[in-house]
Amino acid sequence: MKPFYFGKSSMLLSIMAMALIYSLTGCGNSTHNQQQEGAVDTADALVDITALTKIADTTLTDKKISVLVQDSLTSKNETIYIQITDLEGNPVTNTNLDYNVIMDMGMMSHGGPYYPLVDLGDGIYKAEAVFIMANMKDMGKGWILNAVLNKTDSLSFLLPVSEAKFARTIPVGTKEDGRVFVSLLLPNEVKTGSQTIDFTLHKMDQEAFPPLDNYTVEIEPFMPDMGHGSPDNKAAVSKGNGRYSGTVNFTMKGPWTIKVNLFKKGEKVSQEELVFPVEVK
Repeated sequence: MKPFYFGKSSMLLSIMAMALIYSLTGCGNSTHNQQQEGAVDTADALVDITALTKIADTTLTDKKISVLVQDSLTSKNETIYIQITDLEGNPVTNTNLDYNVIMDMGMMSHGGPYYPLVDLGDGIYKAEAVFIMANMKDMGKGWILNAVLNKTDSLSFLLPVSEAKFARTIPVGTKEDGRVFVSLLLPNEVKTGSQTIDFTLHKMDQEAFPPLDNYTVEIEPFMPDMGHGSPDNKAAVSKGNGRYSGTVNFTMKGPWTIKVNLFKKGEKVSQEELVFPVEVK
């Protein structure tokens, strides 16, 4: 897939997020995304570029820019890699690179949460974005990654974002912060036993999606087919920058759900319970 190339520019597109309802059909005419400060690189291991899937690329005069993902992009918290090489395929380092993401719906557009780039070395950069909805057929270009190299070269890449198999990003109303997007970072399939469970929380605040701290994410794993839950679970607590971590225990194989409620200062503040399906193998 080839991206759009918009020539030279010294600034990113300006976008402004309008109010979204649960179904995300009420989008504004223009949107603005604000990068979140202090991103934590959660991938300590070196990235194997050969194991990634290229979803877009383009060539400048003396550089090639590629966009790669683990498998595909769906409506959830996703990691994207941007690789910059010369025309012979050698890594280009010390590049000033910036980016944002927007959802182009034709007459309307909106943004979504995203974190600053992490420079992994060897011309590879890690981006993290929350796609709060999937691309919609016959409604605009869909999700677009806008990148600016060295404050002069402005590029745009179409991102093929499909509906997630299991819900992983769900909006919920709260008492103090309005609509909050809760993203579960578990894969669709996990193994039995006790394991870490991570979330990100972002508030929709007109022109930005700032991360939310100082919440407690209470979890209740439940196995509908068997009618029971599990012991030794720990609520996810704030690690800063909108990231939360806890412990979940799956005691047997089969389909589970994780019921989620948001608490602050010991009081439930989410207006409804969220339910995330998980398949335990």
